[in-house]
Amino acid sequence: MAKFIVHIGDGKCGSSSMQAALFDARDRLREMGLAYASHHRTSGNFCFGTLLGKNTRGNAEQQRGFALQAIKTLQSQLDHSDYIIISSEAFLTLDPEEVVEILQFITLDIERIDVIAYVRDPLGMYLSMAQQLIKSSHRFPRPDTYVRSLDRMLDNWNSFPMISSVTVRMFDRNSLVGGNAVADFEHVVKSLTGKDLGLEHINENSSLSTEQMVVLQDYRAQFCRDSDGKMIPPSTRLIDFFAMMNESGMVGTKAVLSPPAAALVGNNNADIVERLNKRHGFAMRCPRPTPEDLPPANTDWSRISSILTEVKPAYVHNLKMLVPAFNPALKDGDMDKGLRALNKLVEMEPDKKSAIERATKNYWTTESLAGMIAN
Repeated sequence: MAKFIVHIGDGKCGSSSMQAALFDARDRLREMGLAYASHHRTSGNFCFGTLLGKNTRGNAEQQRGFALQAIKTLQSQLDHSDYIIISSEAFLTLDPEEVVEILQFITLDIERIDVIAYVRDPLGMYLSMAQQLIKSSHRFPRPDTYVRSLDRMLDNWNSFPMISSVTVRMFDRNSLVGGNAVADFEHVVKSLTGKDLGLEHINENSSLSTEQMVVLQDYRAQFCRDSDGKMIPPSTRLIDFFAMMNESGMVGTKAVLSPPAAALVGNNNADIVERLNKRHGFAMRCPRPTPEDLPPANTDWSRISSILTEVKPAYVHNLKMLVPAFNPALKDGDMDKGLRALNKLVEMEPDKKSAIERATKNYWTTESLAGMIAN
């Protein structure tokens, strides 16, 4: 009979780091009697939802193929595995019965299912979620409509008969073992299985600066409207460009939720956090605003800059001049504006010179190969 360890999310709670660590160690884990399979290092088993017709950010048929291949791999390891590890940040929001149905694609002979969930404060979650959403769309939820009913979701998991245990951890550096999501996950798995995974405590962090978020949203709005809600190669290349640029430290301003946006998120989620703290012994913060803290009801929240504390126009301008869609002269081989913008960014961030120049050279080369810039 199969025993499952199922990591259900939440999103933006270190899932990519955990999944990358599991992927890198999958051969060694298999020798320890722990089965894990995924088609991609940082995707985990997100694609498993397609088996039930759930939406995906990519090509649904391709994602379903990835899911079936991972299931085939896990089935081949069943007889030699003490535990099967499944990880998808999308599972928290599904009905537990649906997730069990997914597990039954692997085997109908299930002995136990131990669930691991990570949750974070609503203000941090909202900001991270907005950043994630603009990677595949120019739209994101207004702060006055954002409600994350974590208490109800976790209650569903705790009360479902086929779930053997639910371990809920707070995603906060001061609460995680070793201040690291992978180390904490490893600690929880050891408490459940008695096995020390020996994972690398990596940190797959791809946060963008405030100004990079503004450029990305503008790019999606102007050039990707026909692919709203989908990750597509041109915007993915732009995201990769910013990630490489940030390798020596974030270029631009660290994203911080503005007080008016934070007040609205807090107003909608304070009761939920209070219940979470009471039920799970957390000390999660979600300040409850006063009526005076709340912004006018007709506030326009369509721009990502509207939820952030500070955007520096010079950074936005120079970043855009490095992108051929915003600077058409690059497509004709006229590099003057692009090179001036590159030099200006280096002047503003001299300690990140190598990363900025390397990322720009790589991006321009990639765009040239994609037919965007004249050779």
